[in-house]
Amino acid sequence: MKKLLFAGLLGTIITTGAAFPMMAQADEASDNAAVENRKMLMDGIGGAMGTLGCYMKGECTLPDPVLANLAKGVAFAAGAAPAAFEPQTPDATVKTTASADIWTDWDDFAGRFPELQTAALALADAVGDKGAMGAAMGELGKSCKSCHDEYRTK
Repeated sequence: MKKLLFAGLLGTIITTGAAFPMMAQADEASDNAAVENRKMLMDGIGGAMGTLGCYMKGECTLPDPVLANLAKGVAFAAGAAPAAFEPQTPDATVKTTASADIWTDWDDFAGRFPELQTAALALADAVGDKGAMGAAMGELGKSCKSCHDEYRTK
């Protein structure tokens, strides 16, 4: 009976010990996926800003509906960003420029996205008037910069 109990206990220990690396791999995979999701979201904002900047500098021409959709895309991403950033990802192994301060100062970080969203929607509303777009683009850029200065590592 003691041998059977010992064998069962040993089997449990081995099985449990073997499960820990798999759990760690699952955490790493999950955290990596969350970080990649955030990166795609922020890259979308950056791509839209770059394209809008191209237009504002006169380096490219774009129809008004495209300009409005780019700005609305930034607003959409700003609305989605808090949920994308909320999970902490301590087991991620992919490179990120997100500062750990995001989660230690969560209320401030998450509270910046409504400002970004409002600025992006103001830009969408200004499409068709390049002067008004310039002012709105400036406000949108300030919103991006203030968050990057605080919560993005170099």
